Amino acid sequence: MFDQTFLRELVAMKDDIGVVSLYATADPREEASTRPARAIRLRNDLATIRDQVGSWQERDRREAVLSRLQHLEPDILELLDAAESGIGRALFASVGDKDVRKVSLQVPITDCAVLEPTAYIRPLITAMATSAPAGLVLVSRDGLRLIDVRYGVAEDVDQEPFEIDTEDWRPMVGPGPGGTAQPVATQTDRFHRRVEDHLRRSLQRSAPEITRRAKENGWVDVLLIGDIELTETLATALHPLDTIQVDKIVDALAPAEAARKVSAELAATRIRRDTALVTKAVDAAKCGGRGALGLNQTLALLNEGRVDHLLLDESATWTGFKGLDGFLYDQQPVSVPADEVPDLGERMIETALNSGVTLTTLTMTAAAPLLRYDGVAALLRW
Repeated sequence: MFDQTFLRELVAMKDDIGVVSLYATADPREEASTRPARAIRLRNDLATIRDQVGSWQERDRREAVLSRLQHLEPDILELLDAAESGIGRALFASVGDKDVRKVSLQVPITDCAVLEPTAYIRPLITAMATSAPAGLVLVSRDGLRLIDVRYGVAEDVDQEPFEIDTEDWRPMVGPGPGGTAQPVATQTDRFHRRVEDHLRRSLQRSAPEITRRAKENGWVDVLLIGDIELTETLATALHPLDTIQVDKIVDALAPAEAARKVSAELAATRIRRDTALVTKAVDAAKCGGRGALGLNQTLALLNEGRVDHLLLDESATWTGFKGLDGFLYDQQPVSVPADEVPDLGERMIETALNSGVTLTTLTMTAAAPLLRYDGVAALLRW
């Protein structure tokens, strides 16, 4: 559901008067309170919107927004209701029509209420990045188990037992020829070697199916979890698929519990992945290759349609301008009429999605090398 097409459909929500975007996180620790913090934060933002709209000169537009907010009150109560599904919730509603879209994730999301000409999706994208689609491959001597983890939800997707038929090659017992004991150990070792060889071949045979699953499910990370000797064999068979080996035994746990046990590894994998992207962009830009650094240069190339992958520091904010030509600028353009944009990051996200650009919001750790470059970088198409 939460793919690029879904996000493009959201940013396509446009309204001349405005689109109301609401976000709230249901924190179980707050449920004992009669007024959870999320409700206070959201209500405060809504009050700010009402105050701003109340100062508009155009009566029809003013009343349209205030009336829409009033009609949305049942939806707002549902958004704040702890009994509803999802930890992170979002609601998008056009002022000029009855279009309302709701989203829920099993990860926290920044509480806020925003009124803009388009749906405000940066909090959603930031939340999604904390739990991007990943595959957990639980490896044991008994078989493999595949778990899909995305946006806070973990589900079993496949299981492959390793069935070893040893009926015809059980270990021999008793003394060897001449009454010696040495052949007993030899035959036992041979039996164990055959078992290990069968296990190795089973792991190797599983590799193509795991690769297919990873591609089919859009896993950005694949973790091989289990005894290091087994995961090493499987990692070699999966090459060139990039995998992370985790030396933990979790194959008997429920999907959600298994995912929780490797949550630190998943978070570290995201940082490592983001860091690799930043390094690639910085190196390419510095050697005159297909990379760009800084807000000014990246915006110019985004306007030209040359950006292939946009990298944004998830903690950074930017202001700028949007010209009547639809282009984005970090400074007031001289030759083109332009309106000031208080949230340039949202406009960059919108432009990226509408032009088929891959978008990554970076952790603060991974984005550290971009501090001198406004927290913005890009990999280019040409």
